Amino acid sequence: MIRTISAALIILALSAPAQADEAANVAGRWVFTAQIGMGCDFGGQAFLKQISPDRYKGELTATQSCVDLPEDYIVRQECEASRLGDQLSIRCTVVEFMNGFSSEFYYPDNFTLTIASSERMHGALVSASTAPAVWQRNDGGIS
Repeated sequence: MIRTISAALIILALSAPAQADEAANVAGRWVFTAQIGMGCDFGGQAFLKQISPDRYKGELTATQSCVDLPEDYIVRQECEASRLGDQLSIRCTVVEFMNGFSSEFYYPDNFTLTIASSERMHGALVSASTAPAVWQRNDGGIS
C-alpha cells in the first residue's frame, strides 16, 4: 500500500508542469528567436520597462533573413506587454523599416510567452503566421 502511494506521488510530481517563479523579473534586455521556417532566420533584441505591476512598455528590433528575399528585414517596433501570472502577452506596432523595403505585408511581431524564469521565456511568435519562440537574457542581464 505504501509503495503504491509513494509511486503515485512520484508519478504525479514528475508529470506536473514546472511552475514559473511568480517573482520573475521580465523587465530589461532580451534576445529572441523564432522558428519561422520557409528558408528564413528570425530573431532580434528587445527591451521591456515595467510601468505598473503587470504592464510593460518597450521596443524590439527584429531581423528576418530569407533565402528567397533580395534583402534582410530589420524592423524597429514599439511594444506594450501585459502579464498574468506566468503568462506574458506582447503586442507591437511597426515604427520603422531600418532595412528592407517597407511592406504592408510585414505584420507586427507579437508574442505570447510563458515565463520560465527571469532568464528565459518560451511560447509563440504571432505575426503573419505563428511559430515557436524563445526569449533569453542578453549577456548584459537585467538592465
